[in-house]
Formats: sequence, structure tokens, C-alpha cells
Amino acid sequence: MDTLLETLFLTLLLVVPFAALTAAGVLLWRHWRSVATAMIALGFAVTLLSVASGLFAAYKTYAVLSDPTSAFPAQQGTFFFVAHYHRVPLIGVLGMWAAAAGTLWHVKRHR
Repeated sequence: MDTLLETLFLTLLLVVPFAALTAAGVLLWRHWRSVATAMIALGFAVTLLSVASGLFAAYKTYAVLSDPTSAFPAQQGTFFFVAHYHRVPLIGVLGMWAAAAGTLWHVKRHR
């Protein structure tokens, strides 16, 4: 049970801030309706999806590796999944860059 609480706590620490930033970006976009605010909302949304998918892959890998009765093909399938979707976190980095650039652009225009 202790591991489950740590996992939930880690998930909340990583996902909730990006969910809040995505919601704030959407509200900002609804108020201003510009390319800069769209970059902010979409950038944080992409980062949220990237973090969530990265957590899913990590939890899936841990679940397979921690089960001593799992068959070898199941472990191969999990490693295949992780190996082929390891570029998803890079999309999150691009999302953060887009959100940062959109924020700077929006602030410069309305200053």
C-alpha cells in the first residue's frame, strides 16, 4: 500500500500542475483569441499528454518487472512499448518551448 500512495503522490505532483496550466492557457485563449495564447494552451496540453504517457510507460514497465510470475513474452512486449514510445517526452519539451514562446509573445504584445 505504501508504494501505491507514493505512486499516486508522484502522479499528482507531475500531472496536476500541467493540468492547471493547460486550463489557464485555455481560459487565456478564450479571453484573447490570438496565436500566442493558442500556443500557450496547446503547448501546455501537449506537455500534459507527454507527462501522462511517460508515467503510463513507467508504471507499465514497473508492473511487468515487479511481477515474478510474468512470462518472458510479456516482458518483451513491455520493453517493445517503452522502446518505441520513448520519443513522447521530447514532444513535451517542444510543448514547453511553444508555451514559453507564446507567453513571451503575448506579454510583449500587451505590455
